[in-house]
Amino acid sequence: MMKTIKIENIFTGKKQNIRDIRGKQYISSYKKERIGDDVLVRYLGIEHDTQTDVVHHGGVHKAVCVYTKKNYEFFKNKHDLDLPMCAFGENITLLDIDDSEVCLGDQYRCGTAVFEVSQPREPCWKISSILGIKKMTSLVVKEFKTGFYLRVLEEGSLNRNNHFELISRVHPELTIEFINQVYFKSNLEEIGQVLKCKELGPAYRISLEKRLKSKIKRQHEWQDDDYIITIDK
Repeated sequence: MMKTIKIENIFTGKKQNIRDIRGKQYISSYKKERIGDDVLVRYLGIEHDTQTDVVHHGGVHKAVCVYTKKNYEFFKNKHDLDLPMCAFGENITLLDIDDSEVCLGDQYRCGTAVFEVSQPREPCWKISSILGIKKMTSLVVKEFKTGFYLRVLEEGSLNRNNHFELISRVHPELTIEFINQVYFKSNLEEIGQVLKCKELGPAYRISLEKRLKSKIKRQHEWQDDDYIITIDK
């Protein structure tokens, strides 16, 4: 089994009105605050965290959103992007791991809670909108650095001093990075391989099945995320 994984930060957010640099206004829970104390984790997510767009976020199969520090470092080293904390609206930022080291169906214990990896995150235009970085969402897709979702198998509590401990791995070949490559490149044979995994979240399964059925690359909202770069160096 893998070594334990440290937590850098835990975040929760509330619905708020957002106006981006292009004047677009919408309500979102994307922006989150860092939590220093113990937090309760329920089947529908971390206590006091909300989801505004419940069609695309939240629910038992997308209860907790995770991003990794290695992915932040990748964007810094390759693209010279100094991204702020919680740049991707995640609930948990993990250290010492990236999307090539996490597999679909992985089960982790952290604090008194138990989690299972259910699917990659599907990036949307809000990443570019909120960060104000031209084509940032498309860049996340291009580099396959999406992060992933967890479902909660056992409710409990955790804090940033706890570690994620891998307790079960049944699909070592189905890394988050591999699934992203399959999804975004529409590799039809490998889509079938991913669909065989019973741990795959239902929303992602439907999306993959549509790709398999249509046998074409569909237009995505991340392909139209033309925002201006405003990050301070």
